[in-house]
Amino acid sequence: MIKTLIFTLLFMSPLVTSASDFFSLSALKAADKKPLSPLQYVKATDDLLLAYRPYFPQQAQAVLIFLHGGGAHSGLSYNHIGVGLRDDFNIAVYMPDIRGHGSSEGARGDAPNKEQVWADINTIVQQARRRYPQQPIFVGGHSSGAGLALNYSSWQQRAEIDGYVFLAPYFGYKSETNHDDDKSERVGFSSVKTVKFILNTVSFGLLAGHDKAVIFHFPEQVLKNNPEIVTFNTVNMANALTPSSPDSQLADIGQFGLWIGAQDEAFDAVKVTAFAQEHAGKDRNEIKMLQDENHFSIILSGAKYIGPWLVRSR
Repeated sequence: MIKTLIFTLLFMSPLVTSASDFFSLSALKAADKKPLSPLQYVKATDDLLLAYRPYFPQQAQAVLIFLHGGGAHSGLSYNHIGVGLRDDFNIAVYMPDIRGHGSSEGARGDAPNKEQVWADINTIVQQARRRYPQQPIFVGGHSSGAGLALNYSSWQQRAEIDGYVFLAPYFGYKSETNHDDDKSERVGFSSVKTVKFILNTVSFGLLAGHDKAVIFHFPEQVLKNNPEIVTFNTVNMANALTPSSPDSQLADIGQFGLWIGAQDEAFDAVKVTAFAQEHAGKDRNEIKMLQDENHFSIILSGAKYIGPWLVRSR
């Protein structure tokens, strides 16, 4: 059991040609500027303040709660999705900063336990339900935010959700959707302190939960320009974001939409789409590989793919 755990954890993080290549943000830098919605706050179940950015149309057809990727926050280009869905499709969008990220409170990159991170999504859903009592609510995310959404979908205490949105999704090491390149010639975007996960597992969650376990290798210039970026996840946070059984979790979802760029640097787009098609449990899903998009450019164009599917699926 321990040997299997060690092997799988060693390969749980995406590997890319280099950190600088992975963070080639030319598309984001050249993009038209979009207004960034001001932050609002709501109390979590443990009284911590969660920050979120709302994008509300005059007549909402549906609601999407959209979660950012690893180490990021709602202010990093995700407003392109919020503005696009609001203005072009009349979709109300809530974009939270995951606890310990961005302007949300909490120890950076950490959580009391994985369930608390999922409970935070319930808090945002309740906030949305109060404003939009009659509209369908969807949950989704980009990269590891999509992994968080998938984990939430199988949590027994989740709110009632009408569907899920996965953009360039991280489905976890068990999905085997990383690139196949020679690992000896590749530089990891992130590294994993395997022993921390083992210690947490064998102690039944009593030890190492708050220890730094996944380290993100952001380029120095990126960190200088974006000081709110979090450079690590603790064991607890990583467990909240990493799907535990992605095959059965996908199969149990009523409906979902998935889009990934063929040029995605983090995950193998062919493997991701094949995995989703194999394990999709319903016919009401949309799974598409987009030829000219990569891991970050898809944030700019995401609204035009997500919007029509949400309108059809509401």
